[in-house]
Amino acid sequence: MSAAPRERLAAAVLAKLPLFQQVSPQHLGELMRHARTLYVRRGQTVARRGEPVPGLLAVAYGMVKLTLRGATGAERVLRLVGPSQTFGEVVLFLQRPLPLDVVAVVDTRLVLVPAQPLLALMERDAHFARSLVASLCERMHALVCDFEATTMHGAAERLAAYLESLAASPTATRVTLPAAKKLIAARLGMTKETFSRALHELAQAGLLAVKGREVVLIDRAGLAVFSSTGLPPAASSGGR
Repeated sequence: MSAAPRERLAAAVLAKLPLFQQVSPQHLGELMRHARTLYVRRGQTVARRGEPVPGLLAVAYGMVKLTLRGATGAERVLRLVGPSQTFGEVVLFLQRPLPLDVVAVVDTRLVLVPAQPLLALMERDAHFARSLVASLCERMHALVCDFEATTMHGAAERLAAYLESLAASPTATRVTLPAAKKLIAARLGMTKETFSRALHELAQAGLLAVKGREVVLIDRAGLAVFSSTGLPPAASSGGR
């Protein structure tokens, strides 16, 4: 990809990010001048634990996983970051190296905005500063929810909640799994076999149907009930 298409891609990606929705065209244009794109192949490490992060990274296309790996080699996927999502915000506030690994799940194009222009924008633009703080608060809330789900809910409940989170709207009846089942299972803190059993349990309860990587949400209300109680809707209401 030549320089001009890369610049246009970076501009298009940044303009769509919620972080920059209220940033003035002038300030956004200044960021564009500092932004650059990075291409990483499937399986390639974007950044390793202990390394510094050069700035904010946004996914133009593809997907990366943020992972922790234990001494035995066991992997825990903390986040899957897809198109129009970002990571690396912590570098703007803490001059610390990464506490995890970032690896491309598929061939991926990233847009990198160095830290210094972003810090300068925070000083000049209160809307951007508030948007960034809100984004970090949402990330913290999601981590708390993940911890609660992992420690207090069963596999099928966690999967039900995850499928609910993939729905584009409250009335959506279909979702597409964004990655292979093994990777999603790691994201939810379970094995692939446990993931398959949980999916079968939800299908047997009449809450969904699976067609490859597409999941038909037959009973959205029931799925929501199951995600919080672990019980089918009829059982949670006393069978009425």
